[in-house]
Amino acid sequence: MNSAEKFISVKGRSRSLSTQQKEIFLLLKNYELNFSFFKNKNLFKTKKIFLEIGFGSGEIIFREAKKNPDHIYIGVEYYKRGVTQLLKKINDEKLKNIKIFHGDVHKLLTKLPREIFDEIWLFFPDPWPKKKHEKRRFIQKKIIGDLHYLIKPKGKLFISSDDTNYISWTLSLFLLMDKFDWLAFQPKDWRNPNNDYFGSRYEKKAALKNKVSYFLKFKKK
Repeated sequence: MNSAEKFISVKGRSRSLSTQQKEIFLLLKNYELNFSFFKNKNLFKTKKIFLEIGFGSGEIIFREAKKNPDHIYIGVEYYKRGVTQLLKKINDEKLKNIKIFHGDVHKLLTKLPREIFDEIWLFFPDPWPKKKHEKRRFIQKKIIGDLHYLIKPKGKLFISSDDTNYISWTLSLFLLMDKFDWLAFQPKDWRNPNNDYFGSRYEKKAALKNKVSYFLKFKKK
């Protein structure tokens, strides 16, 4: 196993899976992201490529990949259970345009080539609501720089959350860094998701608790 393969095989936090789920998880080898994928430079010029960070159960990335077979979707998820849920969906439908990275997204971002993604999605990340845990939040100044590096010119970045503190934190950092334009001109721009990027399990849970969801939309400068 070479260094790239070792990197790709990084394992996320373990959670107990049923026997059936363990069998499904073995399908990862058929859909796992491999760095040889990025050696095809023409691919980035002819295909639209999307990255979802923390896809949860994979509702949104699966729906988009099924609807747009000519686009390529890369999903990152730390938890085996979520990976298993997406694997079942894409294997049942025999989708060929989804690649999965199972592991720590921070290790992935530092290994990717520049300006490859048309869009990056971050839907309902862990808000780490306590003040002492803010440093654990995914959105930080360095991460904003990393995302800017990876997105194509005029590419988009979509972030959603039902945590008002997290949204305020995120927006303040983006405005401070000044690497993206915030695409909000009226309240409906942050009250409504982009296109049909909605309906994740976490969003539905928020709605059941009568919590308002917010949708931030950015464009790379």
